[in-house]
Amino acid sequence: MLEAIGAGVTPRVGHRDWKDIWLDSPEYSAVIKEIEEIKEQGLAHPEPDAQKLRPYATSFFYQLKLVVGRNNRAVWRSPDYIFSRLFVCMFNSLWLSLSFLQLGTSLRDLQFRVFAIFWITFIPSLIMSQIQPLFIFNRRTFIREFSSRMYSPYAFVVGQLLSEIPYNILIAIGYWVLMVYPMHFGQGEAGLNGTGFQLLIIIFMILFGVSLGQLIAALSPSVQVAVLFNPFISMILATFCGVAIPYPDLISFWRSWLYELNPYTRTLAAMLSTELHGLVITCKSEEFNIFDPPSGQTCFDWANDFVTAFGGYLNNPNATSSCEYCQYRVGDEFYTPLNISFDNRWRDAFILFAFIVFNVIVTIVASRFLRYAKR
Repeated sequence: MLEAIGAGVTPRVGHRDWKDIWLDSPEYSAVIKEIEEIKEQGLAHPEPDAQKLRPYATSFFYQLKLVVGRNNRAVWRSPDYIFSRLFVCMFNSLWLSLSFLQLGTSLRDLQFRVFAIFWITFIPSLIMSQIQPLFIFNRRTFIREFSSRMYSPYAFVVGQLLSEIPYNILIAIGYWVLMVYPMHFGQGEAGLNGTGFQLLIIIFMILFGVSLGQLIAALSPSVQVAVLFNPFISMILATFCGVAIPYPDLISFWRSWLYELNPYTRTLAAMLSTELHGLVITCKSEEFNIFDPPSGQTCFDWANDFVTAFGGYLNNPNATSSCEYCQYRVGDEFYTPLNISFDNRWRDAFILFAFIVFNVIVTIVASRFLRYAKR
């Protein structure tokens, strides 16, 4: 049939376009007449049952059930899709934990804990570029079948996210196990219960990467366009989260809104405050700041007011020379200047979850109105 109508590079048969022949044919007129009769019959005999007038033959939850089941089967039949993500995340976590194996409580180890937690912000960028091609491919299928009214764009988007959740929770657990125990997390007051809270944050962070990747894909006409946004967005979020550039050093313009609207801010605040709260810092000999007090005074007499005001501790308060000052006494003194509070950790967790919900809502709206259908 395609050869007969001259599709592609095939020469057309006949002197007229087959579309024009169809529009001038009696068959076309008969089809149009039948459609008009169906419309008139529908207007003349309205359906009394409002349930039968809904745009879709089945309910939203039934559609969602079928879409999620179909997506799960598709993922199960494409093991490379999940195993590649699992490998990347596990390798990232294992490499990180082997680099910072069995951290202690020194100043250096404190900074290593912060750096290890900061690496969690790289997880979404690893996920986004992988998830976008599948979402856009599935969207093309949805657009192609949309006229049949098999399922709504809401079922499509929610189904895409729900089918990702079980696999990504397993990935989050694996990442958490390889990060927390080899690096000896949980030495602060929060203890092992705190590491459980950190698992929740890692799950939220991975789901945020999934939802953000789908959001960008829903707003983009193609995979090539979608992947162009990933580095820029990841860089902006990682830069203005208050760790790469400390909160006091941020320009007031960015600090007033971009820092507050950054999901990475909430991730790092919740993770750092949980890990460092009540963590007693013990400086090594090379980490002490050495100074001499005035003649006739002890280290405590000379520096106690300073230590009380700015934190830290004196290792030899009764000495009269070579006073040893450690910058931090507990981990709380490190993150307090960064606008982080242990009391706000659950608030930060729920705000991070709210970002996931926001991404899903925007993805639904974009899938409803941005089809990028090419005919």
